[in-house]
Amino acid sequence: MLKGYSKLMSAVLIALLVISMVLTGCGKTETGAPQGNTQTPQTGSQKEPDSQDGLLSWQKDTSPFEFDLYFFAAWGTHYPWRGALVEQYITEDTGVKPNIIIPTGNEQEYLNVMIASNDLPDAMVLEWYAPETKRLIEAGYIHSVNDLSAEHAPEFMDMISEDVIKYHAHTDGKLYYLPSFMPTKEEYEQSLEKHGARSLFIQKRIYEGLGKPSADTPEKLLQILRDIRDKYPDVKPFSIESPLDVIQGGLTGNLTMQYFAGIFAPETYAKDIYLDNGQIKLIFENENFIEAVRFLNQIYREGLISVDTLMMKHEVWGETVDSAQWGVTGRFPIDIWKSHNHKIMQLKNDEGYTYIPLEFQKYNGKEPQFAGGRGAGWVASMVTKNAKNPGRIIRYFEYCWSDEGQIANMFGREGVTFDFVDGVPQYKPEILKDMEENPDALENKYGFEQRLLMWRSKWGGLQKVAMAPPSYAEYLKDVGKYGVDIWELGLDNLDPDPTSDAGVAYQKIKNIWNKYLAQMVLAENDEDFNASYNAAMKELQDAGLEKVRAVMQENHIKDLQAKGVR
Repeated sequence: MLKGYSKLMSAVLIALLVISMVLTGCGKTETGAPQGNTQTPQTGSQKEPDSQDGLLSWQKDTSPFEFDLYFFAAWGTHYPWRGALVEQYITEDTGVKPNIIIPTGNEQEYLNVMIASNDLPDAMVLEWYAPETKRLIEAGYIHSVNDLSAEHAPEFMDMISEDVIKYHAHTDGKLYYLPSFMPTKEEYEQSLEKHGARSLFIQKRIYEGLGKPSADTPEKLLQILRDIRDKYPDVKPFSIESPLDVIQGGLTGNLTMQYFAGIFAPETYAKDIYLDNGQIKLIFENENFIEAVRFLNQIYREGLISVDTLMMKHEVWGETVDSAQWGVTGRFPIDIWKSHNHKIMQLKNDEGYTYIPLEFQKYNGKEPQFAGGRGAGWVASMVTKNAKNPGRIIRYFEYCWSDEGQIANMFGREGVTFDFVDGVPQYKPEILKDMEENPDALENKYGFEQRLLMWRSKWGGLQKVAMAPPSYAEYLKDVGKYGVDIWELGLDNLDPDPTSDAGVAYQKIKNIWNKYLAQMVLAENDEDFNASYNAAMKELQDAGLEKVRAVMQENHIKDLQAKGVR
């Protein structure tokens, strides 16, 4: 693909050079026009009509341009531009330099005030399924991608997959945002990463010191944690990916419990909402998931995890992984390879303290199952009607979406920071070495993956593989068998409108479950555990569980229809 693009650009550049030479020879160069053999000189009304033939819309105007781009989450402090190499490449390609705005304080209040006052930036990146996204569209505050593209980037809509256009079209049939991380079926099938389970990792020295024990059942995992407690007093035996909080981590409580849901209750695919004989159920109704909660409770009761760990703020918790404080911990796999292990080596200078993956457990002999990475996406990039130059922004978004933009953001420049090897981008060895020896280099010096705020799954997956040693790719191949493509089950976008009766009830349900989930995990015995669960189910029913389920069932049918399944 890139080779074809390079040939096209070479042909265009040669044509432009010839035109430039002819016009220069005739004395027609206009004062103030961009100079150099990659630009077509302008001659007032005598501009060459075909001078930009073959160029994509984002290539037609690369003059300096800045605009405000709001990112929804306070944790996104690594996204604003700071002089990294990738930023230089993006600006060289487009002329654009976005001013990325990150909320401070309560991000929900920050956004609601902006919407209420219509004090919106030029463009925004929000979760596509967030109620605020729908509010903005229905209030008429967002430009449709269709309309902007038709006027300013006519080829752009053809670059967007039919799946994206059909699924994310608004009720008027138009697309109002560009969703990140929504792969096509073909991209999912070709990718190495089949699911995003936040699996378990153990320190290498401990694993080897214990004789490389099997962890293929929950009981064996529990014994490993006991052995760590007894034999390695310099570490704490176990950590979930803190905190345990339904409001932040969904109905499972957090991402490690989501992993255990796929182990103990594979019929749920580790989803908050699942199907039971065609009927929508919430995961706290699943008895096998409750056994996963009971398992965490047993870990707590045996002193293998503390209350402080369970409730630790996520940003603080990440630093504890950097310093190898846990014998076994849950974590997003790529972060172990590309970040935590580098920082551990910098701190300890001993590979034994780095983390290696534990095998997945099987509960009652069942194979684990996790929802595959083929979903409806995550964040949505949109242009507001407050934008001073929406045409230039949609052209920039076209660049962000294009293979050229994705490659620049993920890998930099071919021949400078990466090369294609057998059609796959790979960072140059000296770049990998620099990032390994200087963990801050990824974020501050290079900025790979972090600067466009628009991600396509194909390139994101390749970037993860390129960032990590070969053992990461081997890990993905080994655990990929547990991923299941559940796109056609109709389990996306099921939450009720938060302003509706069912939406208000669902928020109450989350709060109730949050309270009782903590009680269950911290229960002193089985009797207290069971009493807390029974009390939870009664309160959940009283709060309107049936009403919420009924709306989710309706939304399930709508999701199937949107996907063309029914």
